[in-house]
Amino acid sequence: MNQLKEKFGIKDSLAYIFFKNPVLVLGLVIGQLAAGDTTLQNGAALSVTYFLVTVPVLVFASVFGKKLPQWLRVVCYALVSTVMLVPAYFICGSFSATIFDSLGIYPVLLAVSTVPIVYSSKIAENSEPLSALMNGIGISLGFALTAIILGAAREFFGSGGLWGFKFADAVYPAVRLPFWGFILLGFMAAIVNLISEAVKKSEETKNSEEGNA
Repeated sequence: MNQLKEKFGIKDSLAYIFFKNPVLVLGLVIGQLAAGDTTLQNGAALSVTYFLVTVPVLVFASVFGKKLPQWLRVVCYALVSTVMLVPAYFICGSFSATIFDSLGIYPVLLAVSTVPIVYSSKIAENSEPLSALMNGIGISLGFALTAIILGAAREFFGSGGLWGFKFADAVYPAVRLPFWGFILLGFMAAIVNLISEAVKKSEETKNSEEGNA
């Protein structure tokens, strides 16, 4: 099992969920979340979309990337990720018939964001298909964790409800503005950084004690 984890980088892939979170640590697609992730439904829809435009293109790049001419690769990656917006549209439609309309251009921006395009060229092309799959899943879960927490918090404090159900008065409606989206993401990133530093120091202390033993 340990050899399997090492070969396919499962541990590194899972790190994308928190310690290498694509939004809070790597700083990817911050603008899309700050502007578009204003409700729990939006967060869920963006998470589904991100998964569908990220995982398939990373696997595609791993399998076919080096077989394609250099000039054609990015075009193909963008095409694959954009085509995956179609199933995303229908799946997210089960949340709300107008969810994609309310999100506007942000699902499209996710389809042509850094991970589906740049990550595919720089890393996925040199990875095993299973490793690319695991990386895509880890990155998508990290994105989803951020998007759902951010969307739920902004909907709760901004409109006094969750998932479209209102059960309290709005505490601070301005929290749904993009400006506050950036601020909240900054606070979330700071929390992740503090936890990461604490874990790192704990591991260093443990290794030091084991070395002195």
